[in-house]
Amino acid sequence: MIIKSFTGPTVAAALKLVRDEMGGDAVVLKTRVLPIDETKVVNERVEVTACIDESVLSPGRIDSMLTKDKNIFDNVSKNSGRAGISDVTAETQVNLQNGPGKKPAITVNGYKNAEATEEISPEIKMLHDDLLDADIPIEITRELIKDIEKQYSSGTNIKEIAGEVLSEYLNRFMSFDIEFRPGMKIIFTGFSGAGKTSGLAKLAAQLVSGLGLKVTLSSLDDMKVAAYEEIGSYADILNLPSAMFDELAGRQKNDSLVLIDTPPLPVDPTRREKFLARINNVKPDMTFLVFSARNRSRDLIDAVEIFKSVSPDYLIAAHLDETARWGSIYSMAGTLKTPLAFMTNSPGGIGELARADSSEIARTVLKMEASNEI
Repeated sequence: MIIKSFTGPTVAAALKLVRDEMGGDAVVLKTRVLPIDETKVVNERVEVTACIDESVLSPGRIDSMLTKDKNIFDNVSKNSGRAGISDVTAETQVNLQNGPGKKPAITVNGYKNAEATEEISPEIKMLHDDLLDADIPIEITRELIKDIEKQYSSGTNIKEIAGEVLSEYLNRFMSFDIEFRPGMKIIFTGFSGAGKTSGLAKLAAQLVSGLGLKVTLSSLDDMKVAAYEEIGSYADILNLPSAMFDELAGRQKNDSLVLIDTPPLPVDPTRREKFLARINNVKPDMTFLVFSARNRSRDLIDAVEIFKSVSPDYLIAAHLDETARWGSIYSMAGTLKTPLAFMTNSPGGIGELARADSSEIARTVLKMEASNEI
């Protein structure tokens, strides 16, 4: 029986390493979220331990696995004098240099990680784990923790300090002054189910009732069944004109602002090229990228190049009432460096499209009561 641990930013990523090295017959023994000291060493968040019976492996795969483990084992044994080590990862070399009064010095791929030798207070460790649990990526979590550590001292309220830091971080990517003018063409784009159409309808309602603007609803979506009927139903509710964009071209009135729904943003490069050509033909004055907070940060970060391809001007965070983990907001704003304009808690075409509130987002991530001030 071969037992081995693998680490990754998510359980899915670690399981992929298990399948790649051990094959589909591997059995998962346990999963765990890495504590802060180990997270700093391996630069990952989750560990999956799996096992496999040698009888189901080819001799070549067994030799490959044992060669990897032997290299790690030799590195550890040579430097620490220990007889063996368990639960090491295939990509991490751990070098323990013990001496009187010395802390273990830990090396990752030959480079000493100075952070791993520092004292970590229980409060900081708990906060670090809370940020990861809220789905804030480890890269951003580390940046936030460093800023919090600079301000934190014994006797101070770490949650209040953290709230201020998290709020200030998002404020760098906020947009509080968006100008809507008659004659503008505004695109709503995003993955399937992100909340594009309902976000469009909510903005339309607020532009009409709040600013008194004339608005026309339109769509480029010729993929989803009844896509135009959905836009048409919102238009009927709001008493607004509507049309497919191809029908609208050439007869748009300069006194009316056009909000344009789009098909789901394609992942496939060939389909995306055609999608972008249609968007470019519209020549939009503004593009909103809508994302769902239900999507995990790593999945959104993996798609960052796809998001960049539509050159979004602003972000809209949707479906916030369907999860308490709002870390994806930090992922999107921090990775795309695109202003966060609106947030919405209602999945349907009802409810408010609220201005993004960095304090509310920070409170939710830190699980603070709404009455707490940040």
